[in-house]
Amino acid sequence: MDESTKSVWKISVLNSLLKMITIFASFFWAIFYNSIGFSGTQIGIILGAFSITGLITTLPSGFINDKIKSKNLITIGILLIATHFIGVGLFPKFLPVLIFSIIGGFGNYLYVTSSESFFYKITEKTNIEKKIAIFQSLTYLTMGIGIAVGGRLLDMNIPFEKVVIGAGIFFIFLAIYSRILPKSVTTELELVHYKKDIFQPKVLLFLAIMGLFAFHYGAENTSYGLFLRKTLGLSNFQSGLYIGLSIIPMGISAIFFTKILKKIQVKNLLFFGLIASAIGHILMTVNDPIYSYLFRMFHEIGDSAVFVFMAYGITSMFDLKRVGGNNGVIYFTIIIFTALSNLITGPMGEKYGYNIPLIVTGVVLMIAFAIGIIFNNLIIKNQEK
Repeated sequence: MDESTKSVWKISVLNSLLKMITIFASFFWAIFYNSIGFSGTQIGIILGAFSITGLITTLPSGFINDKIKSKNLITIGILLIATHFIGVGLFPKFLPVLIFSIIGGFGNYLYVTSSESFFYKITEKTNIEKKIAIFQSLTYLTMGIGIAVGGRLLDMNIPFEKVVIGAGIFFIFLAIYSRILPKSVTTELELVHYKKDIFQPKVLLFLAIMGLFAFHYGAENTSYGLFLRKTLGLSNFQSGLYIGLSIIPMGISAIFFTKILKKIQVKNLLFFGLIASAIGHILMTVNDPIYSYLFRMFHEIGDSAVFVFMAYGITSMFDLKRVGGNNGVIYFTIIIFTALSNLITGPMGEKYGYNIPLIVTGVVLMIAFAIGIIFNNLIIKNQEK
């Protein structure tokens, strides 16, 4: 195994363990906040503030990742996430939760930008499909397991506060583990090169589609868990199984999608992903838990296709020396749409029902699909490798 692939395995293990817990928490935060008396508006403010921190963090951290070794930023990000979890567990009141969520937001976006930049840099643009498969499949498989197990813990009447404090302590050990990551390539910051990279028609289209795609994250943050509990009537354990067992197929499908990249035009993977994600997101709001789960699984497979497309597109379009800053711009766009969606869907779900934000954001996914079809010729082709 070459050094690049070994490095991919190291960051994949770290990322999968961290995401295993943070994704579990992301689906249960809203349920927890609701259970301790927070209103829909308060929940929207907390989750919106978490996302808005990315507006401050993502662009600078993206550029800094091209200047400073990414593993140092990864370590700092994990420690801030640990502070968020432990703080919320110890002080479950609105103002402290808001403050610790902001700290966690800074940590989360610093970590995500840095870990993704690190991954793209260490691929060295060789065997990209295989490396994307390792990174994404391992992450999704462990995320699904983490949510299912986490739901079981909560169903055993273990207080959510204790669960997140334990998770925060675990993150401290992950921060120590992150020190084994190798150094990544850096370069001198010259903003003119980033401007040339971004202001290309195909990149601007890429940004637009990824932003509209990300709009559905807000509904998942504010309404998905509550939909499962209050509309479908699922317990914590059943919700964990529902969410976890729908995410696990993402890991399997990521392997499949990376294998067929050489046989199809990559834009077709995007088209399938967007329409599958949209249809699944809308139809999962049926009141039957079994049918809802099946449509949710279809949605997650669609998301997996879009994530593979996104990773392939970033490695294809940008010089790896500047991929940190350029990825920061992409993730900055995603954060804007996610934060906007958080602020809109929190009150929307409380007023109209928790299924409505899921349907509305599913329609937005269809709009992203339509834009992709209209500007079909601008989307990345395999020949541009």
